Amino acid sequence: MWNIRRAVLTGLAVVAIGACWHAKTIAQGNSPSGAAQGRTAGTGVVTVFDHEKLNASFAKALSNGGSNLLWSHTSKQGTYNVSTHSRESVKAACQPDGCSHKDYTAVVYVVSGAATLVIGGTAKTTAPDQFGGQSIQGGESHRISKGDVYIVPPDTIHWYKNVESPFRYVEVPVP
Repeated sequence: MWNIRRAVLTGLAVVAIGACWHAKTIAQGNSPSGAAQGRTAGTGVVTVFDHEKLNASFAKALSNGGSNLLWSHTSKQGTYNVSTHSRESVKAACQPDGCSHKDYTAVVYVVSGAATLVIGGTAKTTAPDQFGGQSIQGGESHRISKGDVYIVPPDTIHWYKNVESPFRYVEVPVP
């Protein structure tokens, strides 16, 4: 059952990422991390982040408290961001009372390390986008590691526990 779920989630991630990059206005992006850019006839601007630039972004994420903006582009359709996250310890991961994203689905690709992703359950809501006062109760636990893709819908409580460093992932928000 888990293999079928993983195959479906991987397929959805590929479709979501492809849809984001399909729009021609997205093809011409700004790169805060100094990515290499080139132009191919009829296809717009392609932005490439080689492993050295990606590793530098993960290092910057660690020094910034866990996250770093890798790429951003604003167009009439909205703002599109790609971020790197480096969770070297449980302290840098989402708190046990949870994380949640408003207005977007997060497509996440794990680059290294491992963690237990807890999705769903209940927590006491104290303000929009913040959960406090108690840990998540219930929910589903999934062990995730290098090469895994997972998709978190908007307003879905989630958090990481049992982090094995370096736990690093790339997050692509999809409206």
